[in-house]
Amino acid sequence: MRLPKFKFIQPHLLEEACSILGEHDRKAAILAGGTALMVALRYRLSKPGVVIGLKGLNALDYVRRNGGGGLAIGAMVTLETLEKSPFVLNGYAPLSQAIKLVALPSIRHVATIGGNLCLDTRCIYYNQSEFWRNALPACFKRGGDVCHAVEKGRRCQSVYQGDLAPALIALGAEVKIVSTNGERVIPLAEFFTGRGEKPNVLKPDEILAEVRIPSSDSNTAGAYEKLRVREGMDFPLAGVAVVVKMKGGGTIDRVKVVLGAVGSSPISVVKATEFLEGHKPTEDLLQSVVQEALNNARPVGNLSMDASYRRKMVGVLLKRALRRVLSIAPTD
Repeated sequence: MRLPKFKFIQPHLLEEACSILGEHDRKAAILAGGTALMVALRYRLSKPGVVIGLKGLNALDYVRRNGGGGLAIGAMVTLETLEKSPFVLNGYAPLSQAIKLVALPSIRHVATIGGNLCLDTRCIYYNQSEFWRNALPACFKRGGDVCHAVEKGRRCQSVYQGDLAPALIALGAEVKIVSTNGERVIPLAEFFTGRGEKPNVLKPDEILAEVRIPSSDSNTAGAYEKLRVREGMDFPLAGVAVVVKMKGGGTIDRVKVVLGAVGSSPISVVKATEFLEGHKPTEDLLQSVVQEALNNARPVGNLSMDASYRRKMVGVLLKRALRRVLSIAPTD
């Protein structure tokens, strides 16, 4: 399929990119690595009048320590660069594991962290050719009033399938968003709206510029587990990120559990904190956390795998991640 016609602009300053975005309102698209946008353009899922290429913005291509001992990552850093970064390899295990499970090396060579976090939500009824989509009534994501995945559904339930977001949320990451009016920093968990038709909070003139991860504690361990059909390339059909900090005597000090690909945004299992923090892990406590995760995970039939199986596998992946983390987490 051929690309649609559009005007391509490649600014060299972040302020210039934001200004161009604002001028064209919602008729402009951002090109970072291009691994997702090119597909969207060919399938006419996106029909921008202007495409703004960020490849020339060297100011967004960096991985460095910030003032608090944490990590600052520019939005244009490729996944390949992060995969090989000693900062990530030595201090942020869930992120490192998630990156290695994204697509193929050739994709990671060009895909960026900013682009991965800004991925659009997906649905088997939406992510098709324009000819195929036009055979059905317009769904919520196309501006209509029907959900083809859920009978009598009242909202878009397309799925956010990014790998990095659950791991980064579990690590307590924040994002810096820049516009012509200045900048703001918000927790990454608040970046996602939970609305399938508009998955993130970015305004028409805003660009995600930086990811900030707090400093890594020596008593902290983490893991990321992913369900997919083809090991080499698929988006997650379910994902689980776990970060645990231990203290003396084998007691859990802090824990964070985040689910991916089972909703329109990553889902934090809040009660995992209540069940595990301040306790020594037991099989009963772990099972309670697994059950709570299953209560939070409510996938629907809009991906290539049965929704009930995906939900069941959330529990399997979580138990696997918890056991792996608890076996390697150091104690005082």
